[in-house]
Amino acid sequence: MLFAANGSGKSPVVRMLASALGFPNNFRAEILEKCSAIILHAEVDGEPLKIRRALEAKNGDFYATIDFDGAQTEHYSEASFSVALFELLGLKPPRLVSNKGAAAQPYIATLLPLFYLIQGHGYSAAYRAPSSFIADQFVEMVRFAFGLNPKHSFEVKKSLIEEKDALEAQTRKIVAAQRVFEYQSRGVDTSDANQAALQLTSENLTQQVDGLRASVDAKGTANSTLTELLRQKDAQIRARQLELFELQSRVAGIETIRAEIDGEVKTLGLNEEALGVFKSFREICRVPSCGLFLGSSESYGKNLLYLKDQIKDLERNSQRAEIRAEQLAQRLEELAAERHTLVENLESPITSGIDQLVTAVQSLTKQLVSVQSELARIMALKDERSKLFKLEQERDRIQDRIEGLTNTGKADHAFNDLRRKLRELTVKWMDMLDTTSVSRNVDIDLNLRFTFGGETLETIGSGGTSSTTSRLVLAIHAALLEAYLADKTRPFRFLILDTPKQDELHTADLARYLTELEKMCKRPPPPRPLTLAQARSF
Repeated sequence: MLFAANGSGKSPVVRMLASALGFPNNFRAEILEKCSAIILHAEVDGEPLKIRRALEAKNGDFYATIDFDGAQTEHYSEASFSVALFELLGLKPPRLVSNKGAAAQPYIATLLPLFYLIQGHGYSAAYRAPSSFIADQFVEMVRFAFGLNPKHSFEVKKSLIEEKDALEAQTRKIVAAQRVFEYQSRGVDTSDANQAALQLTSENLTQQVDGLRASVDAKGTANSTLTELLRQKDAQIRARQLELFELQSRVAGIETIRAEIDGEVKTLGLNEEALGVFKSFREICRVPSCGLFLGSSESYGKNLLYLKDQIKDLERNSQRAEIRAEQLAQRLEELAAERHTLVENLESPITSGIDQLVTAVQSLTKQLVSVQSELARIMALKDERSKLFKLEQERDRIQDRIEGLTNTGKADHAFNDLRRKLRELTVKWMDMLDTTSVSRNVDIDLNLRFTFGGETLETIGSGGTSSTTSRLVLAIHAALLEAYLADKTRPFRFLILDTPKQDELHTADLARYLTELEKMCKRPPPPRPLTLAQARSF
């Protein structure tokens, strides 16, 4: 503790200590004229550390040297100095996100306000840094100090952008695959039952072709085969004609329904015109915005939108039906030509047994090729469906990764434990400072915003006395220090209080606070849990 009369220079001495640690210089001209540098002697793990910081009297250039472990390093920027000091203390600063979305790294000047309360404005908020250029800077510095993962990691942000780009590309692949699958699946029955039936048909046709080739009575066998083929062809023609008739009836029905919907749309239009006429009558609605017909207008819009959606669905169904009808008509022409060929071969007296055999083999082979082609289309569709499924699986995995990267801390158990600990310790130090008229219902959100019974520090400061805000700020920083000192390996084992507004606090309260801080600093840290190897050595 440093005691002296007002105006004797206590604050410059304390500021020199912070300045040697990388805090921006903030000295009066008299000091800058008479002092050229600050030299700080400290220890790190028992080893001597010497920092020499030049005072920027003129152009504000940064210059400092660090002597440690027999080596000296020179630094011409706050960034270089911060990196070197963090490394010397065994800290690895994370790459964070700046307020502008770019990459940013913490400086000593952004971390030190957790352990250094500057005179004046340092006691008006829980965290007050010379500059705030990091997104959610307070919570990021606390996370950094306590060795927790950052809230906004630039690497995570970069990965998030990459994953979102990957998701967009994957979605395009899925859309393209869906179009291919939809195009190839037109008119194809991919059910297991149909595939089994086609497989059985293929086997039967193969046996018939083989039987014809090995037959001794070529004419008789060919004749019976052609007769059977003619019967099958007639059955196929009847089935296709029935399907075509049903499709044509469906298209006609769709056109009828569409005409009815068009009539409803016209009726809605007439009703809306009638509504406009009613609105023009001053006796009914004296003010243009009277709202009397508001429900009718909303109903008109909803009904019109619904009917237009129905028309679009009907048009799509009609187009699909017409395409299928064209395919059926073309297939019927092919079947009719094939039937005519079979009839000619059966009824012609000049057709020899060999000719009938050739015709039968050709017909069976054509059917076999058609069946096998259909089976190949089914297998190709199953492959496309499998590819589409894998693409969708990969999209789900990308979405899971994005969800994990966008986690803002709700599942961060270590940070949540720290928040609970800080709540308990803040209440303890509030009682130590006899902080009256403030609720002990302390809440700390994910951005480390402290509220007391729903009131923020700013609200309390604007509606009450400044001494109440000072007490709360002192309690918060004492809570942070006590939680921080629980791990004896953490390097910043100090709390610098530059004139803690003793004129606004009762002497007894401040004395009790400082005495308890001193006891806390002398108190040995809690023992670490034994590892298995340590336990066996006892």
